[in-house]
Amino acid sequence: MRRRAALAWLMACAAGWCAEIEGVVLENASGRPVARAQVTLERVGAGGESRSTLSDSRGRFAFLSLPAGAYLLSARRSGYATARYGQRKWDGAGAPIVLDQTAQFFAELRLPRLGAITGQVTDENGLGLAGHAVYAYRAGERPLRMVAAANTDDRGVYRLAGLAPGVYYVRTGARQLEDGRGLLPTFYGQTTSAAEARVVEVALDRDTSGIDIEPLPGKLGRLRGRVVGAPATVILYSETGPREMQTRADGSFLFDELAPGPYQLLALATQGDKRAAWQKLQVGEGEAATTLELAGLPALKLECVEKGGRRVEAARTAVFLIREEPAAAAAVTVRGGETVMLEPGEYRVAVSAPLDHYVAYVRMPRTATGPARFEAPAGAMLEMTVILGARPGTITGRVVDEDGKPVAGAPVYLRPVDPEMQRLMDGGRSARCDQQGEFRFHGLAPGRYRLFSSFEIGQPKEADWESPGGEWVSLEEGETAKVELKLAGGM
Repeated sequence: MRRRAALAWLMACAAGWCAEIEGVVLENASGRPVARAQVTLERVGAGGESRSTLSDSRGRFAFLSLPAGAYLLSARRSGYATARYGQRKWDGAGAPIVLDQTAQFFAELRLPRLGAITGQVTDENGLGLAGHAVYAYRAGERPLRMVAAANTDDRGVYRLAGLAPGVYYVRTGARQLEDGRGLLPTFYGQTTSAAEARVVEVALDRDTSGIDIEPLPGKLGRLRGRVVGAPATVILYSETGPREMQTRADGSFLFDELAPGPYQLLALATQGDKRAAWQKLQVGEGEAATTLELAGLPALKLECVEKGGRRVEAARTAVFLIREEPAAAAAVTVRGGETVMLEPGEYRVAVSAPLDHYVAYVRMPRTATGPARFEAPAGAMLEMTVILGARPGTITGRVVDEDGKPVAGAPVYLRPVDPEMQRLMDGGRSARCDQQGEFRFHGLAPGRYRLFSSFEIGQPKEADWESPGGEWVSLEEGETAKVELKLAGGM
């Protein structure tokens, strides 16, 4: 194997491809080698060409026979934060490795373990409650979205693992005890209200311990219902995650041990044609009852036209429908001229236009609930129209360092000022500079845009857009604007 590798390397050198990147992946805290980490090398420019390999039992990896150029190197493994060569923050974009055709480069990638929260759930006497559900939520987000869950062990001890750095709420689940006593979902800080909860700070390579909770007593509710039309799978959604059951022979179902609050029900037929029902409801103390009538899946027809009314080639425009309520992992992609069937729920919309057009605006379905959002109730026939402009704008430029030299592989972030356009662009766009430090954004609508470049940021947060540096660009229809960006934060 070594002879073959050596021969391949000599042949590549003869063709002018003999640069190498070798290295090792280590656990950040202990310095021990990390075996079987996924190591990825991506060439800047060149169509995003990439290679991947697994680190060996000693944490080593190698990429041989590389052409000269700039490369991005990263490593990942389950339970750890992704490590990117040259990153200065745990979630930074990382800096490129620039090689000439005979360069040999050694890189050390250190994987920090994701954080965890640990504690104990206790009863009124301070004894641990076994098998009690505990949940973590990102603090400050509304509505609350669960990011981790665990059950206590026989001592009442729990561990919520795999958490990125930040601040969290921790809350127990509802539970009915053997003596009929109800325990309400209770936040750390001994409250049932998120507004009064204490936040828990999480850091990499560390367990945040001592987050103990004694669930507050209270009356729980139950939800009794019936699905009309066919046997069905019924899913109950709440802030503590989904619960699922099959209807009985008479179509009935029952969910118990429910904390008072808002819920959503989704019923999906298990026999015959695809039918569904969706309902939002409030559950209080005692028993609530509801009936779900199955209907056809909601259908959405998408049309794409220019501002003058001319139809645009269907397949060139893509609309991404992200179901937010109840939350779903994957988006549904719809092309112009298509009609798609959806699961009932509330969706937000993002649009990708062809490069020779821009998104002027979107005519939302009649069930719109806000900018770039709509509901899709069961049985509904909905229409959406994307109106495109035929003279898109372009922003080009380059990123330079403090000495005015171009920066190869620098990440560039762009966001429109208009809030509705932000939603349609799913927050904004990003690009990597080529080896000459140049970048380009096509297919932009007229308006004002904010741009900045930094290796310290992987996914911009709201505060990043307000930080010093960067440039504002006003773009007219069909215009090409040029801008020079100063790299923020250095290499």
